[in-house]
Amino acid sequence: MKPPRKWLDDDFIRNLLPLIGMRVPFDLHKDDDLIPYFQYKVGPYQKDYYLYFKQPPNKFQYNAEIFGKMYEYRGYDLVRYIEFHYKAYENKDEFVRFLYFEVLRQQRMIRNHRWMFWVWFPRWKASLETTMRWVEEEKKRLQSPVPPAPEIPQEALAMGKEGLIDKIEEEISTLLRTYLGRIDLLYNEHDLTKVVQVLILLQNLKEPGQKGLLLFKNFSDMDMASLLRQFVQFGDYKTNTLQVKISGIKKEMKMDDPALEKLYKALQEFFFP
Repeated sequence: MKPPRKWLDDDFIRNLLPLIGMRVPFDLHKDDDLIPYFQYKVGPYQKDYYLYFKQPPNKFQYNAEIFGKMYEYRGYDLVRYIEFHYKAYENKDEFVRFLYFEVLRQQRMIRNHRWMFWVWFPRWKASLETTMRWVEEEKKRLQSPVPPAPEIPQEALAMGKEGLIDKIEEEISTLLRTYLGRIDLLYNEHDLTKVVQVLILLQNLKEPGQKGLLLFKNFSDMDMASLLRQFVQFGDYKTNTLQVKISGIKKEMKMDDPALEKLYKALQEFFFP
């Protein structure tokens, strides 16, 4: 029962109201603004992760349905239900705090009224335990320190956008050089060009016939540049520099060259016997 307004305005009577059960949250706060931690829709019930109501709910109907919906899921399915709403809510810390204290409230209610829930009590208890486990793990994840972003030298910032990109690429190239391959040709420019030509033939190799399928679903010039950087001679080249070099070799290639024709047919016979 909701107490009369004049009782609430009287300091003495207002302090006596809890003793007679007339200062309960449902009577005084059911029409408070609802914070949609869990997404809901107004309409017929559907078998998905949304909460459904026939009409806009008050905050107590809403909170009750959050946990009522949990009863439909077990184990990891319950985790997926929670994370569906968690990903949609912007303030992650607030969502976790809300769920933590609401689960505590539900657990206290179970302990105080266990005799009322003899049919569904075990399953409800298991759902709350799973939810609390998720909350504890997510709290630890949110509290773990985030590694600081790498510092960018002041001289690089002064270079402007293009200079900054070049500086970053230089730093990354230096780091990656440790992991690059050490394929080494008996160096001369002619041999390196032929290596690139072989890769270009493979890039465009397809089954015989007009509608033949390509050997590779995806093989870009950038991919080819990455392969070429495994060669000692190309290890210090930037990716975009190698792409320009590949484009230049493509323009100079003459597919009617007997040597290239012979090699292309040999590759076709090898990959598409």
